[in-house]
Amino acid sequence: MHLTRRRWYLVAALIAALAWVAGTAFAASAWDPLRSAEVVPVGQPVASSGEDDLAVLTDLPQAERDIRCVARSGKKRTPVPPATVDIVVDSDGSRWHLLGVVSDAPDQTRIVCKPRDGQTDTARYGTALVDLSSRVGTGQAIAWTGFIAGLGLAGATLTARTRRTLAHD
Repeated sequence: MHLTRRRWYLVAALIAALAWVAGTAFAASAWDPLRSAEVVPVGQPVASSGEDDLAVLTDLPQAERDIRCVARSGKKRTPVPPATVDIVVDSDGSRWHLLGVVSDAPDQTRIVCKPRDGQTDTARYGTALVDLSSRVGTGQAIAWTGFIAGLGLAGATLTARTRRTLAHD
C-alpha cells in the first residue's frame, strides 16, 4: 500500500464523510421509540423508573405562542428544554408534536405547560416515557471514530508524501 498517491486523500475524505453520515443516521434512529410510544394526557403523575426520558407533547403546535413547560417533582421545578426537532407521534387517534424532553425524569413528575402570552390555551398536552439516550452515544462514537480514522489516513498520506519528496531532494 503506497500512501504517496493523492487518491489516498480522497479515500480519507470519503471515510470521514461516510462515517459521519452513518453515525448521524444511527443517532437519528434514537427517536424511533418515541414515534411508537403511548402518549398519556398531562395531569397525572408519571411513574418513571428514573432512567427514562420524559417526552412532552402537544396536539396543537403553536410555535408563535412560546409554550413553556415545567416538570415538577415535589418542590423541585425543572424547565423542559425545547425540542430541536419536530417529531410527530400518532397515539390513540391523535397526532402529537414534540415540545421537549426531560432526561432521566424522576418518579412522580408532573408536567405543567402554559403559553407565555397568558392567553387562553386550547391545546392538549401529553407525556410519553421513552429511552432516547441508548443509540445517541453509539452514533456519536461511529461518527467521531470514522472522522478520526479519515484524519489519520490523511495525516499518514501527508507524512509519506513529504518523506518521499525529501528523499528525492
